[in-house]
Amino acid sequence: MITETMRRTLKAAAITALALIIMSCNPSKKYEEEEQSLIEDYVSLNNITVSPDADGIYYLEIEPGTGDLIRTGDSIGVYYTLWFLTGEEKQSNVEETTPYRLRVGSYEMIEGWGLGLIKMKLGTKARFIMPSSVAYGSMGYGYYDYYGNYYTVIPGYTPLLFEIEVVELVRARK
Repeated sequence: MITETMRRTLKAAAITALALIIMSCNPSKKYEEEEQSLIEDYVSLNNITVSPDADGIYYLEIEPGTGDLIRTGDSIGVYYTLWFLTGEEKQSNVEETTPYRLRVGSYEMIEGWGLGLIKMKLGTKARFIMPSSVAYGSMGYGYYDYYGNYYTVIPGYTPLLFEIEVVELVRARK
């Protein structure tokens, strides 16, 4: 005969086992581990010796700038190139006649840009390796065309490599 205490214990054990099974089947953990492995392989292959910051961003200064650091709220103009860590170039405005202009920390920029740009000065050229957690996340980035077809531009859990050169700076008013 099963007592009420035994029934509760069996029920608790079954719920615990089910929770463990669900947690071990979490696909996001697998993708996060694969992404981290991609970043580590890229860093090793390219002999990168800097450590990532607390957000996982690697900052590699190519040319130093002058003046004070950029602050959130400043308006800047940049030339940039975006690559996947495989070397595939995804986007660039380097050949354009005018830089891409934006306000640092604005809603239209990915978090990694805001975190990286405040390490730069006018004239700085730098590369950033950014994990997806500060870029396009688990969902990635894409768009719908006129007919409703979805096109993936950047898949979820994709680390990115940006090269950014700050060519304009207008300080935010205090």
